[in-house]
Amino acid sequence: MRAFLAIDVPQEIQARLAAIQEQLRPVSASARWIAVESIHITLRFIGEVSEERREDIDTALGGLTWKPIPIVVRGVGFFPGARSPRVLWAGLEAATMEGLAKEIDSRLERAGFDREKRAFRAHLTLARARGTRLDGEIVTAATEMAEMELGSFVADRFFLYQSTLKTRGAAYTKLKEYLL
Repeated sequence: MRAFLAIDVPQEIQARLAAIQEQLRPVSASARWIAVESIHITLRFIGEVSEERREDIDTALGGLTWKPIPIVVRGVGFFPGARSPRVLWAGLEAATMEGLAKEIDSRLERAGFDREKRAFRAHLTLARARGTRLDGEIVTAATEMAEMELGSFVADRFFLYQSTLKTRGAAYTKLKEYLL
C-alpha cells in the first residue's frame, strides 16, 4: 500500500481553496485540479509499505509529543517557481511544522524507512501540470492572489493515510490518528 502522513484542512478553508480553483480553472487548460476534499498538508510521504511495515510506522510514532500547531493559510504560488510552474499551491505559515516533519522523518529513519531526500516545504497543492508545466495565463491570474488571506486553524492531530491510485486521481483512506 502507498502511505503518507498528513494534516487535514478544515472545511471552511477547503471552501476558500475551492473558490480559488474555480476562479483559476477557466484560465488554464494545462492544470489537473486536486479535488478539494483531498487537499491536505503532507508531513511525510512514505511510499509503498507492507502491512507488517505499517506496524513499524505506528511503533516509530508512538510516544511522539508535539504541541498543536497554529497555521495560517495565505497566498498562492508555484513550484518550482513562476518561470517554470509545475505545481500551484496555497501557502502556509506554521512555525513549528517543519520541526514536526523532521522529527517524524527521524523516527521513521530509525525504524528502517528511507530518509526524506527533499526539504520540507509546508503547502497545500491545488493543481499540477498535465504536461511539463502550467501555462502562463494561470501565473498571471494568480498574481493577484499572492498575499490573499485564506484563514487559519490549529492542527492538533495528523493521520496515516493509504493512497490508492485511480484513473480520476488518488483516493485516500485514513488508517490511524496521531494526536499532538
